[in-house]
Amino acid sequence: MKKFRTKRSILLLALLGIITAPGYNAQDDIPLSADEMKLKAQGAMRVGIDDAIVPDASAEHPLVVSRPEVQPLCKPATTLQPSQEIEVMNGYEATVLTNIQGPRKMIVDPVNHILVTGNDGLSSIRLDECGNTDTRLLMEQLDDGPIRYGVALYDGQLYVASSQSVWRFPYVDGQHTPLEGGELVLININAQNDFDIAIDPFGHIYIPRSASEENVLAEKHAIIKRFNVNAVPDDAYDYETDGEIFAYGTNVHGGMGFDAQGRLWGIDAPYQPFQRSDLGGEISPGGLAEEINVYEFPYMNYGFPYCFTEYDLQSYTAQAKGKGGQWGHPSFMNGTVDLDSYCEQSENNRQPAVPIAPMNSASAVHFYMGQFCSVGSDKTMGTSVGMPCNWTDTPIVAYRGNAGQADGHRVVHLPFDDLGHKPRWDKKEDVIFQTKQACVGEGCISPVGIAVDDYGRLLVSSQDTNEIFMIQRIYNVNAARLMTDKAIALEEAEELKEAALDNEKEEKEDEEEIIQGSSLEDEEEEDEEEDMIRANTLEDEDEDDEDMIRANSLEDDEEDYLEEGGEEQLPYYYYPMNK
Repeated sequence: MKKFRTKRSILLLALLGIITAPGYNAQDDIPLSADEMKLKAQGAMRVGIDDAIVPDASAEHPLVVSRPEVQPLCKPATTLQPSQEIEVMNGYEATVLTNIQGPRKMIVDPVNHILVTGNDGLSSIRLDECGNTDTRLLMEQLDDGPIRYGVALYDGQLYVASSQSVWRFPYVDGQHTPLEGGELVLININAQNDFDIAIDPFGHIYIPRSASEENVLAEKHAIIKRFNVNAVPDDAYDYETDGEIFAYGTNVHGGMGFDAQGRLWGIDAPYQPFQRSDLGGEISPGGLAEEINVYEFPYMNYGFPYCFTEYDLQSYTAQAKGKGGQWGHPSFMNGTVDLDSYCEQSENNRQPAVPIAPMNSASAVHFYMGQFCSVGSDKTMGTSVGMPCNWTDTPIVAYRGNAGQADGHRVVHLPFDDLGHKPRWDKKEDVIFQTKQACVGEGCISPVGIAVDDYGRLLVSSQDTNEIFMIQRIYNVNAARLMTDKAIALEEAEELKEAALDNEKEEKEDEEEIIQGSSLEDEEEEDEEEDMIRANTLEDEDEDDEDMIRANSLEDDEEDYLEEGGEEQLPYYYYPMNK
């Protein structure tokens, strides 16, 4: 097999189960449980709040492979037509899974069994890999009233919410029979709207309570409280007097979700129109952001009802701060406190993780954990039927929309930064599912619940149309090979480009060496000429010096001889020239 130079291709091929990915070393000193050993043998691992099974990139053969025998490629025996024409992302397809009256929140148990709250109560949907369903009602209502929105699973117990309380029942994975033996967990919630239930791995149950803006006690009412379900009192918890306040000023609506780090996320509802003369008069919801918040640290304040988040106020005022800007609500402004400055301080008011476009009525946030994830493109299709692998541990959001308004009525994926794992406000949402034509009348598709099954297929409940949809990627048995061939071609092209640059560099260096060598030869010749001239000059100077010495010597001899009186005896060549 060809050796690749970049980690990107190695990771891609590892993801497709073709080669082993470098990286994490096995920690042999940490004993693995039987379940972990089994998953490790399969090239998988568990992550996140729900212990979702995802590919293990350090395995010799990661779980994400493109084998057709493990794909749910068959179709349901009966095809249900959607209430409206819908469209999905390129390379995906959607089907109506089943019809339930007013479906709300959905969860998927460890054996790929769907539980959903709705108008009729709590339903069980037994789902096979082809999408065939068998639906049964597990419970019509609770002792203190109808079943509402919230439902959660924890440690063999199914938690279900009414309008004012939370109950739990013994539950066996895949159970398709009525629930029995209920126990009251929490009472006296005094919720003004339906609320969700979220339970972390440590057994803490989080219960939000919303409030209306007109409520004079909104600050104390709009909170998230936390309780320990491992130590429920015999007479149940009382919301007003028990537990601890985990977050203030939240006003949470709809479904909450945990990310892989165990952080709780939720949606804070937008404000109704209000007047602020210094910002241009009436501020409509069109300028105000809905909020997706991460309740990362306990006991923090998220601003309701004192502060609001700007989405875009440029059409209202030149003072606009831009998306995510924090402002004081006019109902609480006075001469003693600069509420705008107060709201800008994070210790007073936490800025939202994601300010989302107004008028959409966000209704649920769910973090995809990479189950059966796929890679591919519009041309190759997918290596599996699941959601994209690069969406792992990022949120999918349902927008319910409002009756008579075209906004909303869709499901989107919010882009995150790969390195810092933070929301990217500057990137557009990926629209996964929506109506093909804008719906402005009654009976529009209204997503309120999101879940993902073990095959990575996205489940969406539409409350107003009584539908549950299933969205999956279009599978191509050759996608893995096409992606690999593309990666190889890119690598080879990159290598050829690098080789050409290296050759060009070498040729340039050779030319520079030749030029430098010629220059050195010329310099050496010039040096030799200079040396010869210098040598000749020195020889001439030496000869002149010798002649001078010889002449001086003869003059000295002549003087000596004349002093001795021997002029007449001097040879002719000793006579002075003037004689």
